[in-house]
Amino acid sequence: MNGTGLSGIFGAMNRNAIRWVMVLGILSILGILSVQVFFIRKALSQQDRQLNQTITIALGAVAEKLAGYNDAELPHQSPVFRHSADYYIVNVNGDIDPAILEQFLVTEFHSRGLNLDFEYGIYDCRSDEMVYGSLIRFGENTRIEPLVNGFPKHPGYLYYFGIHFVGRNQALSNSMGIWYFFSLILILVVFFFAYSQWIILRQKQYAEIQKDFINTMTHEFKTPLASLSMSADVILKPDIVNEPERLKKYGQIIRSQVNHLLGQVDKVLEMGGRGGEHTKLNRTEVNLESLINELVQQMEARIRCEQGVVTIRYHSSVRFIKADRLHLTNVILNLIDNALKYSGPDPKITVEVSDVPYGIELAVEDQGTGIPVEYAKRVFDRFFRVPTGNIHSIKGFGLGLYYTRNIIRSHGWRIRLVSLPGKGTRMVITVPKKKI
Repeated sequence: MNGTGLSGIFGAMNRNAIRWVMVLGILSILGILSVQVFFIRKALSQQDRQLNQTITIALGAVAEKLAGYNDAELPHQSPVFRHSADYYIVNVNGDIDPAILEQFLVTEFHSRGLNLDFEYGIYDCRSDEMVYGSLIRFGENTRIEPLVNGFPKHPGYLYYFGIHFVGRNQALSNSMGIWYFFSLILILVVFFFAYSQWIILRQKQYAEIQKDFINTMTHEFKTPLASLSMSADVILKPDIVNEPERLKKYGQIIRSQVNHLLGQVDKVLEMGGRGGEHTKLNRTEVNLESLINELVQQMEARIRCEQGVVTIRYHSSVRFIKADRLHLTNVILNLIDNALKYSGPDPKITVEVSDVPYGIELAVEDQGTGIPVEYAKRVFDRFFRVPTGNIHSIKGFGLGLYYTRNIIRSHGWRIRLVSLPGKGTRMVITVPKKKI
């Protein structure tokens, strides 16, 4: 089995492992979140029951004290009735002195650690109304939630009082502080997990780009190296000195291939190492129409070789623009070169310059395979090439459009891509009026 097959198998294994890690991680997080929500609800319910039990016992003790004070008997059933979550009614079967009631309530609540703000009302059997007593504050910062419709009555009792705990919900929430703390920790864990998954996916993408770059670079260097090896073998033959024309021919081949290799190496070093983000420009007046015609003529041999057609449509009134001629030349050549490479057989390329309200646009359009939507935003990234699997007929390092974008930005221009899979690609450079 060759190296490519092994790398493919291991690559598939790595992809499957990443998928499984992500799936299991997501399921684990969902499980932990579900358990956390369950226990928070359970803890909240338990805290509510405990608080209700403490309040009921405290109010029962107050009722006993009032009965003892009035020398009366309490009803046989529990004197405390919970009317709502924060409102209780206490039946005492005797007259109620507001001052004594308030003293008993404060003392009993304080002894049991019920530091809850409350307000109370006493039922007046003569007027058949609940008479408001007072608001007792244990904490200065408690948010008050008074009863909207007054104190509800209980039709079955004659002597009773009602008590409304205005800060009950807040106290219950404060008692859950440790649970909220752990919930915050869990949220941070979920965030860290999501971030780590994002890092894994990014690293996976970089690994694919790196692998594709290495494969492409190997094939890019393989052809000129083979030509150099063949030329060297010919030159080393003893009788080659008797054929000066042939010797000259192979010498030219060696020089051409060496220059090609040096150019490729320089391109990789410049764009891969320094990044090309800050390119110094030498702006001059450039005849754009003349430059485009010149470059298309320069590529005529290659266009004919690929049985292609390049159509120039210059519809702009602008002929001269301020630009770095060398870099602009490389940009246009890159765009035409890409259009030829990705057009398939018999390529039809259009180079169009037109006026727009905000300046001029230079567009290079092909009728090739187009670029899938998921890759359209990444074609300008360094080393990125649209995945082609094991097909290496399309040459390049994934630096051409990266270089193009940086040069366009250095000029203060804009570049955008319009592409539909199966219908072709249109690269559009916009030169604003103030940059012409």
